[in-house]
Amino acid sequence: MKTTVRERNIWSLLVWAWLLAFPAHATENAAPGALRLVIVLSRHGVRSPTTAPARLDAYSRDAWPAWPVPPGYLTPHGKQLMAIMGHWYRAHYAQAGLLPADGCVASALSVVADDEQRTIESAHGMMDGFDPHCPVTIQVAPRKGADALFAHDFSSASAISRDQAQAAVLGRIGGDAARMALANAGLIEQMESVLMDCAPGHCDASKAPGKKWLMDQPASVTPGQGDELLGIKSPLHNASSLAEDMYLEYVEGMPMAKVAWGRVSPPQLGHLLALHSIYADTSLRTPIVARAYAGHLAQRLLATLQEAAGSKDQQAMGSPKAKIVFLLGHDTQIETLAGLLDLHWLLPEPPADPASVGGALVFELRRHGSSDRYDVRAYYVSQSMDQLRNGMELDAAHPPQIAPIFIPGCSTSAPGYDCPLGRFATTITQALPAAEPVQQ
Repeated sequence: MKTTVRERNIWSLLVWAWLLAFPAHATENAAPGALRLVIVLSRHGVRSPTTAPARLDAYSRDAWPAWPVPPGYLTPHGKQLMAIMGHWYRAHYAQAGLLPADGCVASALSVVADDEQRTIESAHGMMDGFDPHCPVTIQVAPRKGADALFAHDFSSASAISRDQAQAAVLGRIGGDAARMALANAGLIEQMESVLMDCAPGHCDASKAPGKKWLMDQPASVTPGQGDELLGIKSPLHNASSLAEDMYLEYVEGMPMAKVAWGRVSPPQLGHLLALHSIYADTSLRTPIVARAYAGHLAQRLLATLQEAAGSKDQQAMGSPKAKIVFLLGHDTQIETLAGLLDLHWLLPEPPADPASVGGALVFELRRHGSSDRYDVRAYYVSQSMDQLRNGMELDAAHPPQIAPIFIPGCSTSAPGYDCPLGRFATTITQALPAAEPVQQ
């Protein structure tokens, strides 16, 4: 049963009990005063597919279901789920000593959202749950300029940069764009069987005349044009998008008869989502591409952490008094920042390295007692597929899924894989875009 934000306040006193059972990595060394700042890089909540159903129909035997909102918009259910996450963040960081359990804390928050409907409304939903009795200002980041944290306009990118991005991706797939699909033909065949309602290995194009078959679609990796850095066409890309659309049907709470036309179970759906992770790993986590997309965001993130540790920096995000900075963007930001820093995580359900709707990369800045030493701790948090689908409140029986993250070249073996701030700065600096190569 779905509940309102007002109803959630009734059980807020119970949160203290179940937080004591929360995974140790999230509260280790979290004595009052130890936690200085938290940066939450969150994906927006449940949205409708960005492609209109009529266009999706070309890839399936049956028509795709209708949605209650235009393509790419946050749904009411998606906003409700973001409020649940917002309430969890408030309770969790109150228990950690960073915030009071009750009362207005707007002055301790900085909230920045991309300028699309689904991200702006996700930010509002999260704040509805985080601080329902106090208005919180939500800053909308522009698409261009120094404050463009989420949108990426490569219209000024040089031919050299575009060629390098093309070469980097091709170099990961054997120099042949077709291999992206060939290496994952088994998964794509399973997707095709769901789309066309046929047994894997026995799908016949003659049974669905006029339809587009995944493996028949063109494959290419080219330098981008206009505001794009890179152009990728692949059956894997198409299968990836369609798998996520089925996932969105499930987490939106559609009847199972409408989720992939009733042809998949939840475990099978999780298995098919590997198509999305595999494609993202190539298209977004390839280092050169990740640096181009996430380099500026990484600089701003580092500046914000350093300012909280006492160093003034004009690139810092939010107010210097902020204790939590929420960044509401897309899976692109999570995937590319993770690619830049080589971050990986696993949750109890597939796929690997998910960037779930409403899921977030979280960076905590912690101070050691009265010393000047600061550490960075990272984790990934997400509601499970069933929590998303059913709008479950987060409690002892149904906590969010959390994965502590080891930061390569930085983390220690301490609980939570703490990474000294100075070493974190070096890690980011070394990962940032190098000077543009000279044309030979």
